[in-house]
Amino acid sequence: MLHDNIGEQIRALPTEPLLPIEKKLIGWSLGIGIALLIVLTAINRLF
Repeated sequence: MLHDNIGEQIRALPTEPLLPIEKKLIGWSLGIGIALLIVLTAINRLF
């Protein structure tokens, strides 16, 4: 059947490196997320 060895097929695919723009987007997303957590924690402690 077609769906019997999907895991094997996925493992056999070559890995592709991240593009520079993808690395930049990951960095921005993490930075904004951490900054917002800090801001929300500070607001929570004030009120």
